[in-house]
Parts: sequence; structure tokens; C-alpha cells
Amino acid sequence: MIVAVIVSILIIGLLVLGYNVWWISITIVGSIGIFSYALSEKIKYTGEPFHPSDLLFLRDPVVFLQFSKLPFLLKWGGVFGIISFLFLGTFFAYKKWRNASARKNNLRICLIVLIGVFFSFGTKEGYAYFIKNANVEYIPWNYETSVERYGIYPAFLVSYVNSKHEEPKIPKKEKNGVIKGINSLKPLSKPKQLPDILVIQSEAYSILDGMKLKWNTDPNTPLHSIKEGIHGTLISNTFGGRTANEEFEVLTSLKLKRKFEDRTPYQEGKMGNRRSPSLIQDVRQFGMDTIALHPFKTSFFKRKEVYPNLGFNQFLSETDLTSCKKFGSYLSDDCSSKKALSLINKEGSQFVFFVTMQNHFDWHKGHFPEENIKVSGVPMHEDLKGKVESYASGIYKSGNSLVSVWQEIKKRKDPTIVLFYGDHRPTFGDKKATYESWGAPVEKMDGEDWYNETPMWIWSNDKNTLDKIRKYSKPFFVKGTLTVESYEIAPLLMKILTNDQIDHSWYEWVLQNHSNDIWDWVIYDRVYGEGYSIK
Repeated sequence: MIVAVIVSILIIGLLVLGYNVWWISITIVGSIGIFSYALSEKIKYTGEPFHPSDLLFLRDPVVFLQFSKLPFLLKWGGVFGIISFLFLGTFFAYKKWRNASARKNNLRICLIVLIGVFFSFGTKEGYAYFIKNANVEYIPWNYETSVERYGIYPAFLVSYVNSKHEEPKIPKKEKNGVIKGINSLKPLSKPKQLPDILVIQSEAYSILDGMKLKWNTDPNTPLHSIKEGIHGTLISNTFGGRTANEEFEVLTSLKLKRKFEDRTPYQEGKMGNRRSPSLIQDVRQFGMDTIALHPFKTSFFKRKEVYPNLGFNQFLSETDLTSCKKFGSYLSDDCSSKKALSLINKEGSQFVFFVTMQNHFDWHKGHFPEENIKVSGVPMHEDLKGKVESYASGIYKSGNSLVSVWQEIKKRKDPTIVLFYGDHRPTFGDKKATYESWGAPVEKMDGEDWYNETPMWIWSNDKNTLDKIRKYSKPFFVKGTLTVESYEIAPLLMKILTNDQIDHSWYEWVLQNHSNDIWDWVIYDRVYGEGYSIK
């Protein structure tokens, strides 16, 4: 940051008070050129359009170099050129100022320093200082929210710098061994029969259990009313947000909950620029039509770039649901679910991955048009009470949408599997303190974190397929309850699809190696590195 402050002081001071007009013009043109290149990298990286706050790039000359992908000689030649102009301008300015009065020169210096320091607060370190001391928790993955609160510049800069993750240190022999091992894994044979599959990842769906809360109507009544299939628990990798990290684990079988649990692979890594091994790639090889449905903007979490590389043939967003109305701030689960059903009903075998949006934060009293659920049992102020009751009303509505999906698929003749789960528990203005005040367990006896548990349900309208689900789910039962971690969903589905023929495949390797130290390197290699472990 010290370097940025000094450079900013020199540039701004000399532009304002410099002597040589030609030097000023060259500096301005050069800065705009590098800024434009940096901006193009931002647009390419995030998928976001230009925003006026992007002009804040001009505050920090260091950013120009961070984002520029110009050829080496041109890049560093430009740097030395700018430095030369700075010294030349300083010399000319000194010649002009040395004959001026001391009072005038002191005013000039104060002005230069003040403006330079102000502009330098556009640096990553400056924003980090501001955020830390303002007690703000930064959300680099939600660009729209970030723009509204801080501008796109700090959001992009923080994410970009984070993407430069250091490669985990492991012996070369061990690295070569895992590459060889992964390359020797067998592809799965196409099953003789393929059911349709609908996976529903429900935004912030939680049953709010294990606490002292009491309800006039249980918000989970619709979900509990489904007696068929297997109800269980998903161990989510997130709490309160980062929905795309849940997707990442489910679709790639890569477990983040080690060194990478605070990262956002979709947003930071190379997944938007190259093919990524995934469950979707494999079921597409079986002959299934792979479709992603997310009723929001395609740029959110860079899904527009990432989804095709994960193997989706089609990605439908809010622009494909123009007839849907909002329930609260986002498109309703009810209308989006009907679209998902229409996709399942297409000819051929379908794999539809449906990510809902209805219950995305922020909740407050009156957020949803129907809020009839009331909470009691613990004291809470009116604002929090309004949030909780609003959230519970949204969950109840989502449960009804799921029941409608279940009832429609029961009528189908074609075998269909439905897998439903909540992506993460919600927060209510803090990390975990509110839940603790409600009597939630901080840590369960088996060491798992209660805050990462969400409800899950898997079912099929076909008896033979449902029998397979029951049979191949048994290894995932804990104390009589189906308990699956996010990264285990793909292995479970593959066991069901292939009659447990996953020997010597990626999915068997996942179940055996997810806790090894080599795991961190595989994630790094596939997301941030050169992709040596990608077959």
C-alpha cells in the first residue's frame, strides 16, 4: 500500500501541478489504456458489464499491472516508461516550484499528499482496512450486492487476488502417483436403463429443528407430509451463503471442507475457461440430456461460463421464465418447479439440476405476500421475529411446491428419481449467536457441526428404482438415518444408476481418498492449477 500511496501522490500531484503538458497527456493516455485493458479482464473474468464504480480502478495504479495480460516486454516497458515520465515530470515541476514562495509550495505539497492518500484508499489494503474497522463482513461472491454496498472494484479485486492461490506443497513423487492413479481410473459403463433425474437444491431450506422455537404451524409440515422415499440429512459445506460452493461439491465430488472451504471455486478459479470433470459430464456420456435451471441472472457466480464446462447442454435462467411472478424478491419456487417438470417431460432421458431462489435472504416482515406462520418459545425483538416468521413462511411455501412436484411425478409412467436438499442453513444477521440463544447445539457428539445440517429427501416413482435407492443408500446411513455429505451425492446417484458398478472409477476413488492430504492438491489442480489431474 505504501508504494501505491507514493505512486498515486506523484501521478495526481504532477497531473494537477505539473509543468509539461506533453508529459501530462502521455501519462493520461497511458493510464487510460492500461485501465481499459484491466477493465476488459474484469468483464471477461466476472461476466459483469461495465459499472460506473469501475472508474475507481483509476485510484490504484498497481491494479493496472495486476489485471493486465499484455506481453512481458510491453507490460514492463510501459511500467518503466511511466516511471521515467514521473521522474521527468517531477524534475520539470521542481524547476517551476523552486522559484515560488514557500507558502505556495507548502500548499501544493499538502494538496498533493491529501489527494494521493485519498485515491490510494482504492487499493485492496485500503478497502480491507476500511471493511475491518467498519465491522463489515465482505461478500465477494455476490457482485450485485457488492456493487450496491461498495462498488464493483473492491469486489472484483478481492476475488481476483484470492484466485491467486498458492499450490499446496506435496512431494513430486506423490503428485505424480495421484495423477497416474486418476488417469488409470475406468470410465463407467452405460446403464441398460436410464431414469429421468430431477435434483432440487433449495435455497436456504432448513427445518429449524433441535431448538426451543415453537410454531403455530410447523413450517416443515409439507415436507414431512411426504411419507414415501427416504428422508435424511445433508451435511452441507456452507453456512448462511455461498450456494455455488454447495453446487461445486455436489457436481464435482470435490470436498472443500479442508483448506478451501472459504474459497469460491466458480468465481475465483479457471472453471469458466476449461472443461471440468463432473457428475454431469458422466451422465451426459450415458446419453442423458443435461439441463441446469436457476431462476436468476446467468452472471451470478459465473454460472454462464461454468455450467457448460461442467457438462450442461442447456442453462435456463430468469430470462426463460418471463411468465413467472415473484414471491417476495425472487421468482417463486412454485412457478420455477413447473418449468423443471416441463423439462423432465421432454423426450429421452433427462438430468435436470434445479437451483431455487425464492428463499434467498434478506427476509423481513412483509417480505412475502403470505406470512401466516408465527413463532414463540424464546424471547426475540420484533425485527428478528419478523425475519424468522417471514423465512418460515417462505419455507412452508417451498415445501408445498415440492409436494406438487412429487404428486405430478407420481403420475408419470417413466421411471424418475427426485433428490431434494437444502443448500445451507440461513443466518439472521450474525454467524451463529442467534441460533445459540435459541438453544441450538454448538457441536454434536459425533463431531459434526449442527449448523451444516439441512434436510434431504430422495424418492422414485418406480418400485424397482426405489428398491435400488434403498439398497445402495445403506452405506450412507448413520445411526439408522441417511446422512450424506455434499461430495457424496454423486457417488450415491452413480451407485443407483449403475447397480453399484463403480469399482475402479472416480466415485470409488472419491469415497476412499477424500480425507487424504493429496485431496487439497487435486482441488487446487482442477480449479486453480494446470489441470494435470483432469483426464
